[in-house]
Amino acid sequence: MSIETASAATIPAGMQWSALSGRTIRGAVREGDLAFGFLAPMIFFLCFYVPLRKSMEAVDGGYAQYLVPVIVLQGMFFTAMSAGDRAARDTFSGMGTRMRSMPVRPWVPLAARMSANSVRAVVGLAGALVIGSIFGFRFHSAATALVFLVLALAFGVALVVGADTLGVATGKPEIGASALLAPQLLLIMMSTGFVPAEGFPGWIQPFVRNQPVSQAAAALRDLAEGRFTSVLGVAAAWAFGLIVAFTVVSVWVERRRA
Repeated sequence: MSIETASAATIPAGMQWSALSGRTIRGAVREGDLAFGFLAPMIFFLCFYVPLRKSMEAVDGGYAQYLVPVIVLQGMFFTAMSAGDRAARDTFSGMGTRMRSMPVRPWVPLAARMSANSVRAVVGLAGALVIGSIFGFRFHSAATALVFLVLALAFGVALVVGADTLGVATGKPEIGASALLAPQLLLIMMSTGFVPAEGFPGWIQPFVRNQPVSQAAAALRDLAEGRFTSVLGVAAAWAFGLIVAFTVVSVWVERRRA
């Protein structure tokens, strides 16, 4: 074992995690990804609020109160797309192979990517809440507001783990983010995030009402109003179920590449 390798082997896992997380976050700042993560939900909000607010005036609490939950979820999808792209670029550049050849704990690279992506998710969440607050969105209870944040970030983690796994598995930057474009558009646009399920044709209403984005948006909407309802359990089950499923797939992918 060389002196350099022996020295690297003595570096605590926490320091390895911190160094790799910092590298990813600095890259996101340098490339403008964090700035985009903050601004994208604002732009998305305005694109729907401006043309739809008149037709949705009858919504309780105003349209901003109704719209912000799905804007938050869209911000989590943007974060996932960024995570998939970055994981694919790291794999394509050989970063993953290099990490496996060094005395770095196997779990450290994935943990570092997850923590850096969590920062991106928090930035996206902040952007959605800032623009929503400007147009009238409000929390009506501190306790439910905290659960709102936890549930939103849990969905973000689920999406990020799935996207990161896809990026690592493909190793192709052109696929890492673009492969998520169609699913996120389908789930976001065909949800109750913008209009109630009754606004869709009858044959598709069951899907619109029960798919995960609709369930999460409904739960977040209730939490913002200060209410704990049964839909919260359904949304939480979706979030944590997806985290478990995607984590299992991620571990399998990492072992195959080892």
